[in-house]
Amino acid sequence: MNINKRSYSIALASIILFFLFSILFPTVASAAQIIKIGNGTDPAVHGNKVVWTDNGVIHVYDLTARTDTAVDSSAASHPAIYGNKIVWHDMSSGTPKLAIYDIPTATKDYITQNVDQYSKPAIYGDRIVWSADYNETSYNYNVYMWDMSTSTLTKIAEGNSPDIYETKIAYGYDGDYGRNIVVYDVNTKETINVHYSDQVFNPHIYGNKVMWSDFFNRDGYIQMYDLETKEIIDVTSDHTGNTLYGSDYADAGADTGTHPNIHGDKIVYSKSGDDQFGYAGVYIYDIPSAKSTPVYIYPKGTHTTPDIYNNTIVWGIDSNYGAINDTGIYIYDLSVTNTLPPVAEFAANTTYGAAPLVVLFIDTSTGGVPTSWIWDFGDEIYSKHAMNATHTFTKPGNYTISLTVGNEAGNSKVMKPNYIVVTNPFPVANFSINATHGYPPLSIQFTDLSQNATGWCWDFGDGNNSTQRNPVHEYTDPGIYSVNLTASNENGTDSKLTTITVMQPFGVGPFAYIANSGDNTVSVIDTATNNVTAIIPVGNYTMGVAVSPDGKKVYVTNFFDSTISVIDAAKNKVTATIPVGNAPRGVAISPDGKKVYVPHTDVGAPSNNMIFIIDTATNEVEATVLVGVVPFGVAVTPDGKKVYVTNLDDKTVSVIDTATNTVIATIPVGNNPRGVAISPDGKKVYVACDEGSNNGYIYVIDAVKNKVTARVPVGEFPSEVAVTLDGKSVYVTNGLSNTISVIDATKNKVTATIPVGNSPSGVAVTPDGSWVYVTNYASNNVSVIDTSTNKVTATMNVGRSPNSFGQFIGSLQA
Repeated sequence: MNINKRSYSIALASIILFFLFSILFPTVASAAQIIKIGNGTDPAVHGNKVVWTDNGVIHVYDLTARTDTAVDSSAASHPAIYGNKIVWHDMSSGTPKLAIYDIPTATKDYITQNVDQYSKPAIYGDRIVWSADYNETSYNYNVYMWDMSTSTLTKIAEGNSPDIYETKIAYGYDGDYGRNIVVYDVNTKETINVHYSDQVFNPHIYGNKVMWSDFFNRDGYIQMYDLETKEIIDVTSDHTGNTLYGSDYADAGADTGTHPNIHGDKIVYSKSGDDQFGYAGVYIYDIPSAKSTPVYIYPKGTHTTPDIYNNTIVWGIDSNYGAINDTGIYIYDLSVTNTLPPVAEFAANTTYGAAPLVVLFIDTSTGGVPTSWIWDFGDEIYSKHAMNATHTFTKPGNYTISLTVGNEAGNSKVMKPNYIVVTNPFPVANFSINATHGYPPLSIQFTDLSQNATGWCWDFGDGNNSTQRNPVHEYTDPGIYSVNLTASNENGTDSKLTTITVMQPFGVGPFAYIANSGDNTVSVIDTATNNVTAIIPVGNYTMGVAVSPDGKKVYVTNFFDSTISVIDAAKNKVTATIPVGNAPRGVAISPDGKKVYVPHTDVGAPSNNMIFIIDTATNEVEATVLVGVVPFGVAVTPDGKKVYVTNLDDKTVSVIDTATNTVIATIPVGNNPRGVAISPDGKKVYVACDEGSNNGYIYVIDAVKNKVTARVPVGEFPSEVAVTLDGKSVYVTNGLSNTISVIDATKNKVTATIPVGNSPSGVAVTPDGSWVYVTNYASNNVSVIDTSTNKVTATMNVGRSPNSFGQFIGSLQA
């Protein structure tokens, strides 16, 4: 029953159509199977009748008589049908109500209690269910049931978007840490917990199958639960990489959640995007075979509204998305057999590109409906029984493609000579170095590991360049240098970045700066001896620490003073105090040492939360950037082009373009994101999230696509994160577990758990990657971990409540 339409708007990314309109409109079924029966929206089907609304008027179409009857109605929406009863949301009087219409007698009754403007009814037998009455405290609606046989109204539970089958009602509700899908039995009063996740909505139920949409990504994907076997399967793909569009999306198949419905052993759904799983359109999923088949293809971005009953599929177009201008209501008969042979034809999403070239071929045959397909890709590789085929061409060349289609009435073949042209592949930049740090003069051997490259351009970060393939370069001055290799060939370029640290050849250190929140001081630890060499008075309740790239300045946030203390690292004295916004927590410095980024929180005005940008030459705020609610942690990419900000109350990460000082992306992550760190190559971002109930996670973000690619379970209440200089290990403080989790960055898996002091908060790695320093907030000390053994080798007492949120160890000695 098409009665629980998606009630949460998911923003559709702006997409460029690459097919001509005429190519994207082929019907997969023959004309004999698809009939336009009217105009309108919100169709639903049951028995031999289809209902929909057209400008607020309910229409009933009899599939047997092929007649369309308009029902006396106005301001109607979201109709549902069972047998001879139709129910819809009615605003004809200006007050929300549900109308119940009896088809044989043409009489109407109304449900007026506990109905609001968002109520969308579902019906089975004599029972109607819907949700209404939003509760600001629990963030839930209430689920209600009306029994037409007894004229009784029952509140079932807190929840929304209910569906009903026989005596079972499926609905969703907001829990403490996410969304829940449950099933309630009207007879037994038993509630079955089906599934829990962050973004699950729109449950539907038929027999022992419960399905829903998970909107973790884009337009969501469909999952199904078997009440008997208690197993969950993905009906459509969840987070599979899009092999059709490469970097466009990392979550192919997450475009199918807006309008699914179920009847018998079949599910119908709308697909709005194009990927290796097919083109946008109406699809049917066969539960026994676990296979999806397109019914009708539309342009990318089109959202349809399918429903199904036995062999009849009905759909319209969801006008809220505006991809095409079509108000038609269409039906498709699965039982119609082929009487005509097919006429073979196909199209491809691309016909030219560099190897490896991934091409999606789609059958656009006309005439009778094909039941068999044989693709010849011209490289001695064939694909059988696939209506649409994805093929990867690994070698340059011109390829002739043919498609043979057939059904019981005959066969047809189409051949397109030299249809696919594959050129040499694009370059992939990569290199290795013999050292990542050292004292001047520091000689570095750069070894090219690039693929498909014919040219090389090295930028050593100190004003020198080279076009040799494997150059040797000598650094004479201390500093942190970003090295970039641009590999090229006739098709384009690719780049890779790394960092080299040249340390001061004199003195001791480097130094760790420990912010003692309870004492309003900073303890300075010489990491060469693990001795406290100075205690520096600063502001009220110190939290964040960042050391300049040259090691000469230390920036400390003072939470209750709303200031930053600037410490001269050579003198261990505060030389400036900079007023900033409310409650500064984290702090970060650009790789060139010219900018400091610090968060400002405005709890009373969530839209006024921002990042302050400080000019280190003048110690003045030169710009602000609006971000999410309660910004907490800050990190700058090694090339200085982007800043990542965790937003504690928004469950998001803001990405700032430093060239324009604007937010270019907002990335959903888990609950309470705090710490953030970036890998040395700038390709991965690690965010510490506390999900509650002993569930802590590190969210791994692809910094190129700005999308979450992994979620790694760690200890309880993770707060801060640090990455080793080689990018291979990630260290996480678990504040309530009193441990450090060590993550293998290549596998996204915890490989060690290290006991430390009480309530570990801050964590930082020494420049040579040999040691990790951990501030233990409740133990008033610092633990030192040997990275070669992942064991604590030393513990130093410092001031009260040490925090040090950020990279508190200098890369260079002062």
